Amino acid sequence: MNYVCYLGSGQRLDLANQGSHTVITLSQSGPGQQQQSTNRYLTGTWTAQPTVMQAGGITVITVFSATKTTQISVQGQAIALCEQPLNLQGAQSLPLEQTAAKSPEPMSSLEPLPPLKMGNMEMKMKPMEMRLGNMEMRIDDLNQPAQQQPTPAANNKPKRFCGQCGQAITAGDRFCTQCGQPLSS
Repeated sequence: MNYVCYLGSGQRLDLANQGSHTVITLSQSGPGQQQQSTNRYLTGTWTAQPTVMQAGGITVITVFSATKTTQISVQGQAIALCEQPLNLQGAQSLPLEQTAAKSPEPMSSLEPLPPLKMGNMEMKMKPMEMRLGNMEMRIDDLNQPAQQQPTPAANNKPKRFCGQCGQAITAGDRFCTQCGQPLSS
């Protein structure tokens, strides 16, 4: 059983009995904004239609089950279970409309992300790969045997760097092109 009640000033109250729980959804919509909160309370299976009463800015929902009567208060956006029974004498009864049971829409599956590129950096997930300039890192799938990557012959030569600033230097350089430091041969 599902019911809806309009509280005024753009507020809507949806009540649903799901097994032994009462699910209350409070929605408020206004120009350019929309808010919604949902609360669940263990009230037992409903034996009668709930009642909604309003007095002095407080709305009280009364739920009837075989073992107990439960009161839930709504004040502004706050929903709370009433510890003590409230005196509803002089409160205004609000009409409830029965609605069809809504089942949540199934979520659509997400598409996998395309390979990520940032400037000269590239990443892929399966197999895990990352390239940045002339550097490459790869984590092979654990289910597949590892394959040795061929290395270009140029990478077999030891690289030389300036001891002062760390700039890469080429064979035959006598001075660092970055900082001017004299290089030893």
